Amino acid sequence: MDITVDFGLNEQQSSIRDMVRRFGAKELAPGYLARAKVAEFPWKQHRRVAELGLLGMLAGPEWDGEEKPDFESVGIMMEELAYADFNIANCVLPPLIITSIMKEHAVRRLQEEWMPAIVSGERMVALGLTEPGSGSDAAGMRTKAVKTESGWRLNGEKTSITAIPWSTAAIIFAKTQSASGAAGVSAFFVEMDRPGVTMSLTPDPGWLPVGRGTISMVDVDIPADALIGGEGEGFRTVMNNFDFTRPLLALTGIGCAQASIDEAVEHARHREVFGSTLSKFEGISFPLAEHTVHLESARLICYKALWKRTQGLPHTADAAMAKWIGPLVSGRAIHDALLTFGNFGYASEYPHEQRLRDTLAVEIADGTAQVQKIIIARELFGRDFVPYDTKRP
Repeated sequence: MDITVDFGLNEQQSSIRDMVRRFGAKELAPGYLARAKVAEFPWKQHRRVAELGLLGMLAGPEWDGEEKPDFESVGIMMEELAYADFNIANCVLPPLIITSIMKEHAVRRLQEEWMPAIVSGERMVALGLTEPGSGSDAAGMRTKAVKTESGWRLNGEKTSITAIPWSTAAIIFAKTQSASGAAGVSAFFVEMDRPGVTMSLTPDPGWLPVGRGTISMVDVDIPADALIGGEGEGFRTVMNNFDFTRPLLALTGIGCAQASIDEAVEHARHREVFGSTLSKFEGISFPLAEHTVHLESARLICYKALWKRTQGLPHTADAAMAKWIGPLVSGRAIHDALLTFGNFGYASEYPHEQRLRDTLAVEIADGTAQVQKIIIARELFGRDFVPYDTKRP
């Protein structure tokens, strides 16, 4: 098989990188630490991101996006945002995935009512898939949707939902059919002010501005056209979108880690010890060099997955590789960068311990490392390597 590799950025990608880098350095990085310590959604900064046209990059031309999305550009945007403020970058991810789903599968009424508000940063819509007893296990889903005379009635609970404390609606996944495995799962658009819906916040050690929480639904009635896509096609729809959200999540960790490495390099260059600078000691310089290589390797895997997405090529295994390796090397890099600063690195007035807590969330979101390894083995070696029965009821 012939492979042509071009590692350069085109004019549009370079422009996006430069624009977001300037914006991040000027408006996001100075306030990262203060915002990261408070469980408040950064609406002001989120709307500034929207003003740059970044929330609508996957929304389609009608909603200020491209006819054919360039997923590499989206990755560049996410990495640059995360370099300045990890949490601001992850506030962008729900609008990207929700608009991507809605432009393809939502009815016109929902598109006209919600898409402008999402891409302008005025409203947040969450994605409700994970349940207390199941995450990536679609067959274990217990939330149910039953047809009524006027639409659907939902009962169940969703947990670990990104940005749910600040969301006014969510796309909820529920069992609608008796079919086994993922085949019986459908997706629904549910406003959070409907009778029977309650929300609660999950207290976390990081990720505070993004937020995470739980939705409980008891006899929640929604109209028939709240169905997103066809009945029984919900899980397949969201898993298709995970193929691009996984490398994007990984890139937020990589961008954040790169910031810590760059800061550690400058600290080592100027910090004097034993009559020299830290940079002269191999115990300092070698780990920094190693982490730079690891981050670059993970970065290339991420952009390979996104390039394949843009080209319409299969990339499920690549996305899982990115999601496994990205958070792994990012956490290790931030940890060693913190140690480079010695006692100062552990102080809460420095960003490293905060970044370490924030980026830990990326190891869990969209499937843990163990889930990614299952996907990689399944995609590359076949279903003989799947440790569960995909057809169980």
